[in-house]
Amino acid sequence: MIEKQQALQKMSVKITNCNKCKNLVKSRNKVVPGYGFADASIFFVGLAPGRLGADSTGIPFTQDSSGNLFQRALSSSGISMEPNNLIHNELRAYVTNLVKCNPKDDKGNNRYPSKSEIDNCGDFLKCEMNLINFDVIVPLGKLATEAILNQKCSKFTLMHNKLIKIEELCCIPFIHPSYVIRGAYPQKRYLEDFRALSDWVLKEIKN
Repeated sequence: MIEKQQALQKMSVKITNCNKCKNLVKSRNKVVPGYGFADASIFFVGLAPGRLGADSTGIPFTQDSSGNLFQRALSSSGISMEPNNLIHNELRAYVTNLVKCNPKDDKGNNRYPSKSEIDNCGDFLKCEMNLINFDVIVPLGKLATEAILNQKCSKFTLMHNKLIKIEELCCIPFIHPSYVIRGAYPQKRYLEDFRALSDWVLKEIKN
């Protein structure tokens, strides 16, 4: 476990020093490596750090409205991504993004990362996935799900909270917290979905 933690720390340094994407180097405030437990059961993958959240804190899904909802969903379902503040019997999680830097448009607002930006960060994501022996991967949103499954996803909302197995990979796509914040999906139901995810993972671990 110590070796895994050291490998993740070394990779975080590489991520922090990455200059592959010129536009992201200009737009980012902080580089945002993955965060959480090296022995996580749940591996969450978002799209990119938000300009009002992780781009300021350096930790995925924190501070902005999407991050606050995500943190509340974790807390209410007994899932922890805080390796320095472990409460016993909580499920351990690791949280990262397809792209580790905040992409901004010409007006300074969030934009979707380009394919080349996602590709440039691809090796970092593969390394994270290889280092962490998770039970289930939970991509947050359509683009993250397409990247993980390596296929286009039509009618993505129908895939939300549904188990997809590809060989030994267990994947449960979730809609992105920002979709819920916009009012397109009930927050109460979203929190219930996280609790259902937690229950499912606990059963899988026991089996």
